[in-house]
Amino acid sequence: MQLEPVEVLQVTFSMIFVIISFILGILLISKYFKYKRLNLLLVGVTWIGITTPWLSGTISFPMMVFLGTSLSVEIRFIIGIAIVPLVLLIWLFVFTDLVYTEKRKVILAIYGLIVAIFEIIFFIFLFTDTALIGTYTGPFKVDWTPFIEFSTLFFIITALITGIKFSLESMKSEDPEVKLKGKILMAAFISFVAGAFLDSIIPISPVVVVFTRLILISSAIEFYLGFFLPEPLKKILVKEKTSEI
Repeated sequence: MQLEPVEVLQVTFSMIFVIISFILGILLISKYFKYKRLNLLLVGVTWIGITTPWLSGTISFPMMVFLGTSLSVEIRFIIGIAIVPLVLLIWLFVFTDLVYTEKRKVILAIYGLIVAIFEIIFFIFLFTDTALIGTYTGPFKVDWTPFIEFSTLFFIITALITGIKFSLESMKSEDPEVKLKGKILMAAFISFVAGAFLDSIIPISPVVVVFTRLILISSAIEFYLGFFLPEPLKKILVKEKTSEI
């Protein structure tokens, strides 16, 4: 399959974003084994999972180049759509560990039910007619159906609201480090949602591709720093914030 230069640029930057996200996610997961903090494991899995909409293209691109083929539409849809709701359920487990702890079981039960309903409908559509989910109009471009568009919007809003709330709670802490992490996390969630939103609605061009992917890459770095600040950076930033106060 012959790819346009802008499509090559698009998938190349997607690969960079996915690779960086996987590395940072794995680093967060590795911190669990050192500090025995379950939330580090879960947020690492969360960030890896939330980048899966860009993963199918990342896998398909080298297959197209070297094998002249690609992942099946069904597999690409599973990777790109079905994983995110499950990952957000994991995120809510972390979220309710700090916020709304008294309503944790209710929140997880309600959201779990929503995810279960979505997954059932998704897989029924997938094995009935993939056009009920979406239609590829290019190597990496999909025309999604209203069901997927509204569902995705719901999941994005869920991530944004809970992410901002989680960040605000952290920023209320008396601990300068926790407060700083809250600000960084706020930037991460806003950057990710903004990048994902722009990526989905703006027609691709070299400038748009580079701009949106850089926003997404910055969100990955911010997310990592929001949960684990390296000691040298912590000393510099926390000291500066303390001096300002």
